[in-house]
Amino acid sequence: MQNNIIPIQKNDRIQFLDVLRGIAIFFIFSANIVVFSGFLFFPDEVKYPETILFLDKYLDFIMFTLVDGKFYSIFSLLFGIGCVIQYNNLNRNHRPFAPFFRRRMFWLLIIGLIHLYLFWLGDILTLYALLGFTLVYFIKLSDKKLLTLGALLILFPVFNWLFVTITDLNYAQFFYKTSITYYKHFGFPLAEWNGNIFPDFQKFEMNESLTDYFKMNIGNTFIRIGAILEEGRIFKVLGIFLIGIWAGRKILNENILNNTRFLKKIALLGILIGLPISITRTYIEFFGGGEDYWELLNIITYAFGTVPLAMGFAALLALLYFKNPTAFLVFAPVGKLALSNYLFQTFISVLLFYGIGFGFTGKFGFTIVMGIAICIFIFQIIMSKLWLKYFRFGPFEWVWRQLTYRKPLRLLKDKNIK
Repeated sequence: MQNNIIPIQKNDRIQFLDVLRGIAIFFIFSANIVVFSGFLFFPDEVKYPETILFLDKYLDFIMFTLVDGKFYSIFSLLFGIGCVIQYNNLNRNHRPFAPFFRRRMFWLLIIGLIHLYLFWLGDILTLYALLGFTLVYFIKLSDKKLLTLGALLILFPVFNWLFVTITDLNYAQFFYKTSITYYKHFGFPLAEWNGNIFPDFQKFEMNESLTDYFKMNIGNTFIRIGAILEEGRIFKVLGIFLIGIWAGRKILNENILNNTRFLKKIALLGILIGLPISITRTYIEFFGGGEDYWELLNIITYAFGTVPLAMGFAALLALLYFKNPTAFLVFAPVGKLALSNYLFQTFISVLLFYGIGFGFTGKFGFTIVMGIAICIFIFQIIMSKLWLKYFRFGPFEWVWRQLTYRKPLRLLKDKNIK
């Protein structure tokens, strides 16, 4: 009976969600490329050389304020919305939700682990999949409980930091130390960063050995786990998932995307609350010290500023989209192939910047790095549109869907369907 389940059909897809997903994919990449390019790990005299555009520092400040954390939050919101769409689809077909969704998350987890351990320490798929397993327990909660629990989870990193600081039980340190031990075992270079010893990411990105690249990536994974635990990302991502479930219900059952008054209210409140707090957080990040109170202020401003601003951006984009949909449709193909485009961004960036590729790591200032991100994304827009002209799914989406639905799915489009 399970094999009779079919993927969401094109007519059931809300096109704005594809557009929003495509926009989120670009801005997530604009944040990730700061790491891929080596910009984050090189000293200021390299990041801001006198010969590079004077805009670098100002653009860095603006992008950090408007982008950092906001668009992965929107992507997390979309993940929750997607969960509701799958739930409704299965209910219409009289199929149980939990086994299907767990299987879907299992294969996303496998894809994410391969991406995380072998290619990119900043992978988000693994965390999404692990937290996705829990959504089967939340999918039937009332709207009030979803919003209340979601808000508490988003604020929980503040309490997590207080607990760790007061008790001195920094469980994230175990993973940092494991990474250092791993690097020492293989003789990989270490460096000091903010008074602590970490793997030398400059040397990692400049490394020209493919074998060492894969080995180092395994060690870097422990850094990623430690960072996720230290910043409490588990709580805030799950919290946004729950708000996404609420939003998905409102979109599907109450047609909230046509409620202009509500969208204007969310956009206005989100931006008025989130933007000043996000500016404050950026100031703390750029000019604050290393004392505990600066770190606490950073976490508080992230908790109270990032999600409201992300919600404000999402509502504003909805208002702009429904006012003039054709102006935004260029992003839809990228959003439809979100998984493939996200993974290809890793492969393209590694090839371009790392020593195993063309080796441009650390050679460009912020403005040029953002220009490169835009060029890569334009390429993805073109390729996504071209791909969807002939194929029904993206390459990785196709593999994921076949594994999830446990049956072969036709990849090529019918020649009679345009």
